[in-house]
Amino acid sequence: MSDLTKHMSTNDDLNYESFHSVKISIKHRRTGEFTARRSLLTDLFQITHINCIRNAFVAGFFLLISRQAINDLLHYGRFDWTFDLLKHAVGKLHIVAFVWCLMTLSTLFIVFYSTYMWASNRKFTGFYLKLYDFIWSLIYVFYIAGLLVIPTWQIIKQQLPIASAAIILGEQLRQMMKTHSFMRENVDKILQQSKSSKDKKLSFEFSHFTQYFYFIFAPTLLYRDHYPRTSKIQWNIVMQMFGQFMIILCLVYHIVAYFWVPIFQRFFTDDEITLEFAISTIFDLMLPGVLIVILAFYGFFHCWLNGFAELLRFDDRMFYEDWWNLTSAATFWRSWNVVVHDWLYVYVYKDMSKLLNGNRNLSATCVVIVSALFHEYFMIITLGFFSPVLIGWFGIFGMLFRFSFPRAKGTQWNIVLLAFVPICVAVIPYFYVLEVSARYFPAKRKTFWNMVFNSEKQMNNEL
Repeated sequence: MSDLTKHMSTNDDLNYESFHSVKISIKHRRTGEFTARRSLLTDLFQITHINCIRNAFVAGFFLLISRQAINDLLHYGRFDWTFDLLKHAVGKLHIVAFVWCLMTLSTLFIVFYSTYMWASNRKFTGFYLKLYDFIWSLIYVFYIAGLLVIPTWQIIKQQLPIASAAIILGEQLRQMMKTHSFMRENVDKILQQSKSSKDKKLSFEFSHFTQYFYFIFAPTLLYRDHYPRTSKIQWNIVMQMFGQFMIILCLVYHIVAYFWVPIFQRFFTDDEITLEFAISTIFDLMLPGVLIVILAFYGFFHCWLNGFAELLRFDDRMFYEDWWNLTSAATFWRSWNVVVHDWLYVYVYKDMSKLLNGNRNLSATCVVIVSALFHEYFMIITLGFFSPVLIGWFGIFGMLFRFSFPRAKGTQWNIVLLAFVPICVAVIPYFYVLEVSARYFPAKRKTFWNMVFNSEKQMNNEL
């Protein structure tokens, strides 16, 4: 009996020490610095009490799938699993692959060798040097514009389905941010060398193509000449991460097809949208929405990014922090997506702080605006229409939450923040589907633009 008690005590001490060490690694993280560290959930799952939560989710999703399978067998005598939604959402993958290849090749070769040509030929002085840099700056602006316009034009021209369009847009934004990071880091380095060098024929240090090639596929948006690397690839982890990612894709599809779609069908069967309809629909969307958010977070930020990190021997796995423990909206968004936050902090927040004489509130507002515009652009091209749901929701409520309690502490604020998550994942799809149904039933409902123009006409008539 005493040996058992001693063993249990030792195990608890190990769990406590593991948890304590995880909290220290989070506390000392600095934006833009890369060190060898594991993802937070990788450390937390070593604690048996935390790992039990993951096991509970696995058991719950198993019962979820079993419920649908047994229900089909009882009613139809067979599995009535339909993939109609998948057929409508994913298609024309050969066009997706072609556009992706063009974007990747241009990002790899045009960006790198154009930057190299600019840097190696900066042998002018005075006005001619400024003119030379200005011309290359215009070339860079035109390239970014082309990277935005050409893939978008192909999405519209080919009428790509939602998921196929989302793949291209996600890669477009990722490569655009990587391109900007590479340019910024190398341009600053070359200009600093040019100022400190007395030799007009500057022998500069430029990034190697192999390192740039590695950066394009590495799970980070900040360019560095060196990253912490592991000694070898653990293929069992690679297979485990990507295997879990594929399973999560199936689970997300199952939840959307069998829980969200039946709710969305109400928009196309009910003639009138009442307040009771809106409230009941939003609450019905919450639970499936929360499951989708949890699965999407774990699938992408943990499985997908860790799988690529292990495959590329990228040893800094801090892709997210403990957003579920936070009490303020500002720290929540910083911790939810560390990869994008680092890019926004380094290239938007810090630059705007210099321009605005260190005004943190205005700089943070600019970050929120840029993030909202990126999200809204993604939704406009994917869905094929403009309805400012994300700008309104994140721009108004997001900024309200951020400035209402920027440094709030306490359990009550954590509860408020966690309650805000299911509200977001229910309200946002509600308004988007409402807009789609208004376009499907133009005689019965008004779209966003109909309401805007009708209200303007009514005001003019009253005047």
